[in-house]
Amino acid sequence: MHSKEMGKMKPRYLGGENEPNMVEARYSFARVGGKQPLGEALIFGERRKDGAKFAHRDVMTIRTLYPHQTLHIRAGEAPPVMDLWITYVPQDEDQLTCRVFGLLSIRRPKLKGALELAWPLLVAFTNRIFAEDREIVELEQRAWQELGGDRNQEIFPVINALRDLLRRSGIQPTAPAE
Repeated sequence: MHSKEMGKMKPRYLGGENEPNMVEARYSFARVGGKQPLGEALIFGERRKDGAKFAHRDVMTIRTLYPHQTLHIRAGEAPPVMDLWITYVPQDEDQLTCRVFGLLSIRRPKLKGALELAWPLLVAFTNRIFAEDREIVELEQRAWQELGGDRNQEIFPVINALRDLLRRSGIQPTAPAE
């Protein structure tokens, strides 16, 4: 979803790893429109008015080590500005609902007190992301049940590697009776 306020980001796939128990993907981003959101400025510790100067400098690494996912964002060669750990736990036998647990770590901004002031916004942002993730997982599970399995015709190698990891590691729910 892109809005005028949040701007538009163009990802670039940088490669990744595919091991028996782990799938990792690295991306860089370039802002192709809109203004930098305040939350992003706080996370990176700077207001970025010239998007071209920062294009593809920041790297986001997403790693799935079943049943957990991590997301790390680095600005250049500096230590990570953000680390996120997240896991999804089914709440019922049919796996139609789940709980999302996460831990977010943000490098303290240079401006003293900025993190404390921004904390309510970061909590609201994080809660919204976790709620969206939970909804996506539950919708995917419902689609699996309604269609009798995974009917996606995926072509992106990272997603196919992730799907293979989930099939190898997870407990396969039984297909619905026809």
